[in-house]
Amino acid sequence: MPDEEWISLVTGYIRRHYAAPLHLQTLADISHSSPFHLHRTFKRITGQTPAAYVQQIRIEQAAAELLATDKPVSVIGTDVGLANTPYFITLFKSQIGCTPAQYRKQHTGADKGELE
Repeated sequence: MPDEEWISLVTGYIRRHYAAPLHLQTLADISHSSPFHLHRTFKRITGQTPAAYVQQIRIEQAAAELLATDKPVSVIGTDVGLANTPYFITLFKSQIGCTPAQYRKQHTGADKGELE
């Protein structure tokens, strides 16, 4: 199987299971590879590591959920696989440029009064 197709299968798995604990060994096991080979090939094909890709997908899903629901930030973090709320907020801010509460307020015009 060509590397691009193989990595596409892995990214598909990540997109379907982003809320679950996803470790490099788990991804290597489901893709019938070694962690080293998967990491190296994934980075070559996608331009980012598997861990960075998982984080990106989780933050994308969190952003969508922030706009679609009134769930608290901590619940959304847990929903996307980032149960440590301070870490979730820090990661979200580093990727999006604002906190989850600020993002929700900016894009919905609503102030939910949530703690950051």
